[in-house]
Amino acid sequence: MSQSHQGKIPANVLLGDVLPSPTSTYIDNASHLFVSLSELIQENIFYHPEVGQHLNTLSDSDKINLESLLNGQTVDEHFVCTLVRLIEAAIKPQHQHIRICLSDADSYSYAALIGGNIENAEINPAMGLRGVARFASNEHRHSFELECKVITALRDKGVDVEIVVPFVRSLSDAALIIDHLAIHRLPRGLNGLKVLYCCDVPAAVLMADRLLQYFDGLVVNTSNLTQLTLGIDQHNEALNSLFNPEHDAVLMLMSQAVKSANNANKPCVVYCQNLAQYPKVQDKLAELDQVQILAAI
Repeated sequence: MSQSHQGKIPANVLLGDVLPSPTSTYIDNASHLFVSLSELIQENIFYHPEVGQHLNTLSDSDKINLESLLNGQTVDEHFVCTLVRLIEAAIKPQHQHIRICLSDADSYSYAALIGGNIENAEINPAMGLRGVARFASNEHRHSFELECKVITALRDKGVDVEIVVPFVRSLSDAALIIDHLAIHRLPRGLNGLKVLYCCDVPAAVLMADRLLQYFDGLVVNTSNLTQLTLGIDQHNEALNSLFNPEHDAVLMLMSQAVKSANNANKPCVVYCQNLAQYPKVQDKLAELDQVQILAAI
């Protein structure tokens, strides 16, 4: 997006691009790129990452649709090649950091994809099997392996990719994901590989000082953090008016996350969709030091 579309953006921050972008253009001179694998999968892959393990469960129409997407490739080949191609195409010369966030989508979102019947129904998907808990589950280990292959393929091409881990809820989650990444050829620190974690829940902020001992920085996902701090399901239209990233509790958590990262001398990225609509969030970010912003419009 161009500078004219950004609204009031704090002057003391480094702006970054988001993939997939809500608009067809990118920020002028953005210094970093944030990639959401979940959104890329939903917008460009169209099938559940585990579908290759469950082809016998597909309906005839789903099999036809899947075959047309794969165009002769296996599911795994198509998944990895497509995502690698999309990410490579989005990288600009000015991007000093390319950060890829592993899947943070919930079972409700994945159930809408081809083969989505793989997902077990959850009463409250927003607070369900997401992030580290999903990666470590038997049902979704192959999905995690595929996402690791995407990152490995990019790094083998010389792209200095950093990993962002969503939904880290505890210290045991932190230790678990670092071990799992190492198993899949992505040990933190090897050849400079950096691993950040995402503050999606209040616990990830409140324990940031200790969690940052396992990670190289953090990302504040204001959308998830708002939803889970205020207890508001974003899919519930009756609660739309209550979803408010400018709530004092959300602003306090955002501020605490940034300060914890600064104290650890590690980067902090704040991802706020529709930032131009939230002047209080803008003012809070302007007060904080050493913040990188992803301001999706």
